Amino acid sequence: MTPAPRPQPLREHLDRFIADTLARCTRCGRCVEACPMPGYSPTLPSQEPAAVVGGVIALLRQQGGSPAALEWVELCTQSGRCIKACPEGINVMKMVRVARMSALGSLGGPAQVASREEPDFFRKIGAFARLQFGDDEIESSHR
Repeated sequence: MTPAPRPQPLREHLDRFIADTLARCTRCGRCVEACPMPGYSPTLPSQEPAAVVGGVIALLRQQGGSPAALEWVELCTQSGRCIKACPEGINVMKMVRVARMSALGSLGGPAQVASREEPDFFRKIGAFARLQFGDDEIESSHR
């Protein structure tokens, strides 16, 4: 019996993803153009999409991200529209999430944005879970 492959540590996975993204991203800006969130920003619509992506790339390199890039990574709702727009086949949604990790200082660099931690998050999740339908309620709704 062949032993199962050793799980890849998260940091190794992220480092490989970052290296691949840095090698393949052409900074065309199509991902920003496809994203629905800049429309909800007072500043992003006036920014060049390629420049916003350039700021995200800087975040992946542990360099200072531009204000527009920082705003975009904070606005991301993970709609996934950016993924289909990328001509290089990069998972842009993941790129933005990793860039947000970098902006938060979670990858070892300085924090550039404040964390929106909710101190009662797990308590609220527990309360919400208690409000869910039980199996019998779900079953009766399908009749």
